[in-house]
Amino acid sequence: MFDPKLKEALGRVQKPGRYTGGEPGSVYKDKEKVDVRFAFCFPDTYEVGMSFLGEKILYELLNSHENWWCERAFMPWLDMKAEMERLGLPLYTMESKDPLTAFDAVGFTLQYELSYTNILAMLDLAGIPFYSKDRDESWPLIVAGGPCACNAEPIADFFDVVQLGEGENQLPSICAEIEKAKKEGGVSKKELLLRIAKIPGVYIPAFYDVEYYEDGRVKAITPNEPGIPARITKAIIKDLNEFAPPTNFVVPMVGAIQDRASIEVLRGCVRGCRFCQAGFLYRPMRQRDASLLNKAAQDLCANTGYEELSLSSLSTSDHGQLEELLDDLNEWAPKEHVSLSLPSLRVDNFSQSLIEKTTKVRKSGLTFAAEAGSAGEAELNALGYSVTPVSAQSDALMEVAAGTSDAAVIDSLMAAAMVGEGTGYASLTYTCGLNSEEYGVGFRKGSDLAQKLNDFFKASYADGSMMQIAETYGVQAAIIEQK
Repeated sequence: MFDPKLKEALGRVQKPGRYTGGEPGSVYKDKEKVDVRFAFCFPDTYEVGMSFLGEKILYELLNSHENWWCERAFMPWLDMKAEMERLGLPLYTMESKDPLTAFDAVGFTLQYELSYTNILAMLDLAGIPFYSKDRDESWPLIVAGGPCACNAEPIADFFDVVQLGEGENQLPSICAEIEKAKKEGGVSKKELLLRIAKIPGVYIPAFYDVEYYEDGRVKAITPNEPGIPARITKAIIKDLNEFAPPTNFVVPMVGAIQDRASIEVLRGCVRGCRFCQAGFLYRPMRQRDASLLNKAAQDLCANTGYEELSLSSLSTSDHGQLEELLDDLNEWAPKEHVSLSLPSLRVDNFSQSLIEKTTKVRKSGLTFAAEAGSAGEAELNALGYSVTPVSAQSDALMEVAAGTSDAAVIDSLMAAAMVGEGTGYASLTYTCGLNSEEYGVGFRKGSDLAQKLNDFFKASYADGSMMQIAETYGVQAAIIEQK
């Protein structure tokens, strides 16, 4: 039963579905029969956190262990936060409704720096001391992971454990050490952390001393415990085929930002641009086999009821078996009324057959990134930035448009080509709306903004005054970004 305080709070907030739990696909276990309880916290609202594929991967991975229970928690919106503070209701997980203090470990994903204040807000709502030095064995371990963990020092004092790299191996290993320590009994927090520190890619901030220059830059980081490595190497999964994509998602009650089935087809990038954070953090480029992806996708759609499947990666068209994968998916997807979408494509390795294979059920979406280097060729080569000439990218789009009879596809492809043609801006992106009811960047056909986009593309092709036209029509940097 709901806590009366929680029931009162839910009756006073705008979207109670964010906080009720009970979604299809949620995992429930008898807490008296589990050895490790882990709270996976996303430091943003429910709609954002439920779109995060990493949580879905780790949620299924940890709950595959019969005696471990992974639950979810999110940052409440302002109205719910105020109600929780008014009623003295601590931050809880979606599944059991237990407070975070009841867990063995509380994990936060560091996806972007703007979420850091939400991490402290969630700890405060849970009644957990901010600093690691203020928490003894009676408190849960506070764990961090995600891309921003590779620059953990600004927030290192708040965490007991920081995972550097990919968590599919690390997090289960941490839970295994917690389980072992609990069964032994009497293991101190320091001893447990010393054991966890032996896991590859794990950083224990308490076991390092940090020296700073006068201007605040880090001067040196040195271990203060014997056996602690001076340099930590991030954890990398060598073969993604060893970890099949999740086949069960928690289907949100309140619409998530990305509410669809999604499978990660590859990790990393083949380009190696020196300025790209994602390109460095997720390297090397590794891909899953088409047969494994096809089976996982079919199971995922069957288990969740989703009718749209996204093939997710930094650049899906770089997958060496993409055509084969799409052929396999189209063996069953049309029968199940499941549409396919490719969220990240490069113009220089895109083909007409991709359109044909992704529009068999309904006209879905393709996202192009038409890139143009504003620096000279030598400078771009020094940055490892390989850019196909803009004219060639535009020609490629026009060629594909000429090969199809679908008017909506032609409009979208030609508009993308117009944006790229004759401009010297460093990055231009345009989402092609392949649904005949939509136009431009996902806006309903006939809307004011859609008409502005239409006028914008036509005018930009006519005289090339990109930024001037953008200002005239009120089109912001989502369409054109000058670098």
